[in-house]
Amino acid sequence: MVSPLVLVLSALTAVSAAPTSLEGRQAAFEVTEQQPWNAGGITEFRVHPSCNASQAHQLRQGLDEAVQLAQHAKDHVNRWGSSSEFYRKYFGNSPTAEVIGAFDIIVNGNKANALFRCDDPDGNCASMPTWAGHWRGDNATEETVICPTSFFERRPLSTLCARGYNVREHSRLLYWASDLLHRLYHVPAFGQEYIDHYSEGYEGIIESAANNSPNSTHDSDGLQYFALDVYAYDIILPGEGCPGPSGPPSTETSSSQTASSTDSSSATASVTSTTTASSTETAASETALPENCHTHSDGSVHCT
Repeated sequence: MVSPLVLVLSALTAVSAAPTSLEGRQAAFEVTEQQPWNAGGITEFRVHPSCNASQAHQLRQGLDEAVQLAQHAKDHVNRWGSSSEFYRKYFGNSPTAEVIGAFDIIVNGNKANALFRCDDPDGNCASMPTWAGHWRGDNATEETVICPTSFFERRPLSTLCARGYNVREHSRLLYWASDLLHRLYHVPAFGQEYIDHYSEGYEGIIESAANNSPNSTHDSDGLQYFALDVYAYDIILPGEGCPGPSGPPSTETSSSQTASSTDSSSATASVTSTTTASSTETAASETALPENCHTHSDGSVHCT
């Protein structure tokens, strides 16, 4: 008969003979890291090195405000839908999905395919001194040039409704936010050659909506007017806004009214007066514009 002590010693010997190293107890394996689904996406708009520090700061602030303006416009539609009087005013009885998408792409779209620059590679800022900027079109479809005029005349979104401004009578391009929203819709990555200019001026936008035009929900101008109107009513002056007068349209042009509300400080007086004086001349002499450009009633130039 084997004694218990012998059995214990035999068991200990067997255990000691088994592999004890960590390497021997672990099976080899590889760790593969999966990239995030949105890897490579760009979340901030790009500003070209041709912009100096001041210009780059203004542009980035303006682009942030364009996103802010678009975000609130989207939020307003998501909250109120087509029951919003502002929605019906600008888009009639059209479904809301297209309008929501038009604003969402500004907020959440990949910003890799849009570049803002401050030099004048096509010579348009020099030859058209009243221009605030332009999309480069076939020369560079992702690029937008911001001319010097913008840095003198554009206002921050926080001043919406100030200095006599109202949505109906004044230019939709007076503020960095709305102007850059307009310029982004020219860039194919955002406007997708679908959001474009269809109606002429504020009155044309309202008339198209009243007639339930199928273009209302992707009319660049209408989207800008709507965004400004609801931001003024919901955020700047809650419950009041600055929509402008009701009734028949004024006989005054948007450009002249915009000029009357521009900053009269000495720092910008010469620029403002030059722009005001030449706005009518620019509109009246479209033969001086490139063949792919035309002037709208509010003095803005649209190039395709």
